[in-house]
Amino acid sequence: MVDPLPRRFLSSHKSLVTVFWIATFASLFIWQFGGVSTNLYTGFSVFWSSSTTTTAASGEFPKLRPVVFNLTDFGAVGDGVTVNTEAFERAIYKISKLATKGGGQLNVPPGRWLTAPFNLTSYMTLFLAENAEILALQDEKYWPLLPPLPSYGYGREHHGPRYGSFIHGQNLRDVVVTGNNGSINGQGQTWWKKYRQKLLNHTRGPLVQIMWSSDIVFANITLRDSPFWTLHPYDCKNVTITNMTILAPVFEAPNTDGIDPDSCEDMLIENSYISVGDDGIAIKSGWDQYGTTYGRPSKNILIRNLIIRSMVRNGDNAA
Repeated sequence: MVDPLPRRFLSSHKSLVTVFWIATFASLFIWQFGGVSTNLYTGFSVFWSSSTTTTAASGEFPKLRPVVFNLTDFGAVGDGVTVNTEAFERAIYKISKLATKGGGQLNVPPGRWLTAPFNLTSYMTLFLAENAEILALQDEKYWPLLPPLPSYGYGREHHGPRYGSFIHGQNLRDVVVTGNNGSINGQGQTWWKKYRQKLLNHTRGPLVQIMWSSDIVFANITLRDSPFWTLHPYDCKNVTITNMTILAPVFEAPNTDGIDPDSCEDMLIENSYISVGDDGIAIKSGWDQYGTTYGRPSKNILIRNLIIRSMVRNGDNAA
């Protein structure tokens, strides 16, 4: 017996709808986990193809620059005790000479890589493998002193110089800090204790600070236990921050803001988890009359799809 036409049509229609939704979810899954994400403003490729991801998961590093170095090539030891500052500096110096060739990539393999603060260079990718952790020396004597930010006039906690950031960069272009969820650990516990005991003579430094730079990407890594603000882009343009994890204790980790865009323009912050002891995100444009004189307001910042955990309000401020 042949089904009546309406019943056959309804059955066929349901089948088509089912197939459509299966195809849609499959496409979203491939896009989310195996595709290529593109920078909102420039079209710069942030991630890599699914075939490269599979290779990376097997213990190898994806090649994101024409020239690639491994940190161990420069004598680094990832035992959490050996100080590897010289290895980082020599590797980054080599990359600084490769601008005309498309730059270079520094791979940080699994291990605990203790180092003093160091500076990034242009046309560089810093790639942290799964279970790779860059550890900051806690003694402040290893942290350089820098002049106050021009839009702040003086240090937030003390007049005069301020401590620089653990990972720092100025006047850079095309810098990517990414990985397979490796981490950068500021080991801020000593800083927080000294701050509460009023034992510091200068303003604490951020974990990562990039200044007067453009075309910057942070993706797929964890930033942990900053001495002060965690990620501080200052007067930068075209910055993408995506798929990040930013962590500090919710209690007794003073001023550990998650992300502080400061006099920045054209920025995307998305798809990240932030759990810190102060503001999750604080959009700034300097401080008081100094910020007004500097005259570079933050603008065109898109923030979406975040989970933020904090015991204070999250918003935009100038402190």
